[in-house]
Amino acid sequence: MEIVETNPKQRPGLLTVLCILTFIGSGFGVINNLMGMIMSPIKNFLGPDFFEMALEEVHEEPARQFLEQAIEIGQRAIEHIFEISLAQFLLYAASLIGAILMFQLKKAGFYIYTIAQVLLLFVPAIFIGFNLFINIGILFSSVFTILFIALYAINLKKMN
Repeated sequence: MEIVETNPKQRPGLLTVLCILTFIGSGFGVINNLMGMIMSPIKNFLGPDFFEMALEEVHEEPARQFLEQAIEIGQRAIEHIFEISLAQFLLYAASLIGAILMFQLKKAGFYIYTIAQVLLLFVPAIFIGFNLFINIGILFSSVFTILFIALYAINLKKMN
């Protein structure tokens, strides 16, 4: 005799909305970083002259120092564009897989998603280094990361 469950687990509305938002965000992340890897050879065309032209236009010392730091960070990011894009591509793909599993009410998806999102916060810092700009980026990004992880965690008891 076969037992048929007449009342299967239903996915909560909040979980559905979170998963859809993650599908969109992580999907764009996958596509964007795939394009970053494909376009990475363009970095060879951006020499130091490209950045020095921007500095010539700024004469006030505080603004010039700020711009010099921003250019230095930009140059490091361009040097490591392929590595940064590859790392983010893999982590966004993992995040997407985690969301798909959570959409199917599987707890493993929560852990995959959480690890991927936390690691995504630190990818730029790993390749560029910690500095004011990177720290501010981590701070702002962590707000959404913590929010989504907390909202997913609320639905954890509904998952297998």
